[in-house]
Amino acid sequence: MLQAGFVAVASDCDEPEDEVIALAQQVEDAMMLPFVLFADADGNYLDGYSGVVTPPYLIKKLTEFSGS
Repeated sequence: MLQAGFVAVASDCDEPEDEVIALAQQVEDAMMLPFVLFADADGNYLDGYSGVVTPPYLIKKLTEFSGS
């Protein structure tokens, strides 16, 4: 599902890019790694979360943003 409909981007947490910081600051209650951010093709923030989540929660989010 990830490979078919999403582009994964990794960022160095010790020296993150300014664009990544701007997106991460929009995650409500962002307290821990990992951060998962959803953005559109123009880089606009759509949704996100921080910390570990269950596989069913991740699948729900991926389905929500893939239109499946």
